[in-house]
Amino acid sequence: MARDPLLLEGAVEAPLGVTAINKETFLDGAEVSKHNSAESTWVVISGLVYDVTTFLENHPGGAEAITPHAGKDVTALFNLLHANDTLKKVLSQIKVVGPLDPKSVIEVVRASEDEDELEERRSALPPSELVINLAEFATLAKELLGEDSRPWRYFSSWSDDGTSYDATAKSFSFLRFIPRVNIPVTTIDTSTTFFGATVPIPIFMAPTGQNRQGHPEGEFNHVRAACKTGIPQGVSNGSSIPISDILDKRNQISEEPGMVRAPVWWQIYIRRNRKDSEDQIKEAVAHGADAILITVDVAAMGKREADARVVSGGKAAKKDGGIGSQSFSLYDSDLTWADIAWVQTLAPGVPVLVKGIGAAADVVLAKQHGAAGVILSNHGGRQLDGSPPPLATLIRLRRQAPALLKDPKFEVFIDGGVRRGTDVLKALCLGARGVGLGRPIIYAQLFQTCYGEEGILRAFEIVTEEINTGMRLLGARSINELRPEMVELIDGLVGQQMS
Repeated sequence: MARDPLLLEGAVEAPLGVTAINKETFLDGAEVSKHNSAESTWVVISGLVYDVTTFLENHPGGAEAITPHAGKDVTALFNLLHANDTLKKVLSQIKVVGPLDPKSVIEVVRASEDEDELEERRSALPPSELVINLAEFATLAKELLGEDSRPWRYFSSWSDDGTSYDATAKSFSFLRFIPRVNIPVTTIDTSTTFFGATVPIPIFMAPTGQNRQGHPEGEFNHVRAACKTGIPQGVSNGSSIPISDILDKRNQISEEPGMVRAPVWWQIYIRRNRKDSEDQIKEAVAHGADAILITVDVAAMGKREADARVVSGGKAAKKDGGIGSQSFSLYDSDLTWADIAWVQTLAPGVPVLVKGIGAAADVVLAKQHGAAGVILSNHGGRQLDGSPPPLATLIRLRRQAPALLKDPKFEVFIDGGVRRGTDVLKALCLGARGVGLGRPIIYAQLFQTCYGEEGILRAFEIVTEEINTGMRLLGARSINELRPEMVELIDGLVGQQMS
């Protein structure tokens, strides 16, 4: 596909950190196209030609993430997959060759295949108010993106055989309610607090990466929805927008009439290069992060076969094309419990939580090492296949260390498998402080379409309505009235740990 010359008419702006570009010497597209091998790899991003040859082996996704696009304009794909400060961070490892002649013809790498077909499917989406449950958002997202599309495979993928993914999806069906009747429930209160901040319903947006694959506004959709509702926003270390920009946007929007300062929890994968993580944590804290979440279940990357098998034109491409693989080489596989204290020294006064716990014994250790709380999670079924559903871990914790679920200085959350407001109530009956919604929020904003923030707000409405109805039918007038005796456990969710 030839690039439309009008797309790059006008002045070529240098990225941050680039001070010397000869704007009089334009490079012809034909010349750029010659540099299409591992021996000489040039790419065009936003009108500038970069020589990334020496960066190939340092790229988190390896050379094969770049070389198929060598000699081409990768602006759309680059912007889809990377935060807008990425170039600034790697400028010392690449070379700016110069500006591309705006009138050149050069092949353009599209952000997604079949964009015309995608636009047609996009126009056929129903209004968001006609979506009546969270599962419908997932169905619409799959129909819109296509089962073999890069974004769908990334968002929906699981590891190995999907055993943990499937078990997590079914986990809440192993709990049944024992409702009480003849209790006045005309007025109920669904609010609670997370680390002292009042939230309207006991949920938070779980951190998820690469949100611009779901919508061009990415995490900014989450910011606006959070500030309209007060529901906390979890932000991934792999977000498509820098955490500083997200927090600045939150701070700006919260000053507008009718908006609130919703908590932002920033999740981090601690890197082997500790200085990188130190700088990231300090930046997040400086811009107002309300909590730091240390993800601890990434000692290696789960085998995400659907994500790795990028399909183009019905034929399987090279297996390393998965998006999820592109950063794991940077993460530290030697984390210890002492790292909680290390993060706390960098984030004084900010709650530090441990995310990715699947054993009650590790919840106890997290508390002993000073964590403010934990998020029970199996990474959406994307890491160790066969690991327990978060709900099963919560039940084990209730049996083995119930005092932690009542500790006013320690908050326990679960993230995974929640698709109904009644699922939220079941988790809270068992002692969870709140629950995270990850994939449902991604699916609610959808891919480059009108939903965005509107879809997220509709998802909140659906869950709020279901929580309200569920509490009335259960006989609970406030979150504090949700108790373990309101549910019963059916055999099959929690096994017997071997010894």
